[in-house]
Amino acid sequence: MKNLNLFVLLVSVALVFSSCSNNETQLPEEQSLDLLKTYTIKRDASGAYSVDFDLNDNAKTETVIDKSINNIFLYSSDSETSRKTTQNLVIDNSELIVGFVDTSSEKSPKIIIKDTNIRLAKSSNDKLKEYSIKSNEDGTYSLDFSVFENVSVDFVFNEDIKTYEIHLEDGKEGKTNFSRILEKEEGKALKFDFVNHIINSQAKSESTTIERKPRGIII
Repeated sequence: MKNLNLFVLLVSVALVFSSCSNNETQLPEEQSLDLLKTYTIKRDASGAYSVDFDLNDNAKTETVIDKSINNIFLYSSDSETSRKTTQNLVIDNSELIVGFVDTSSEKSPKIIIKDTNIRLAKSSNDKLKEYSIKSNEDGTYSLDFSVFENVSVDFVFNEDIKTYEIHLEDGKEGKTNFSRILEKEEGKALKFDFVNHIINSQAKSESTTIERKPRGIII
């Protein structure tokens, strides 16, 4: 009987140590968090671009800029740092790239924007006033934008080129502010284009040309 009780005791102790060992190995994985929570790319009414990003606790950043490529490196930090940061962006050769490099994980989100450089004269055919694209914590993206008055807006997903299209045409629609949620498939780029329909009334016969500007690719 004593031997049986001793055996039960040893088994119980072994189970306790095994449970503790499992918890120790699982705890770091459960506590690990991506350093980047969300980010937002904005173009204001003047045509200037900026990026806002929100970090998790105990994270710090370092930005390395090479022409139009803005690489923002994220590091774990023991000191309390600012969680919300805003940086101005400059388009070089009609393109800018913002990449987040999380040094504590393999995640490196990147967004490419193709648009007119603010230093160049703005086209009088611009229908888009300002816009922003924000990454959400659930993996979706929020596209918010406003247009000038008398612009008609239509949303289409172009299956042929796998792109969200926002068509902007002359019209009498009274609404000027819009918002849409865009979904990104795992392992695939999310693409969105503002498609400007420009009427050429100076030609002998009125014609319409299409200008895709700005364009965004999220990788």
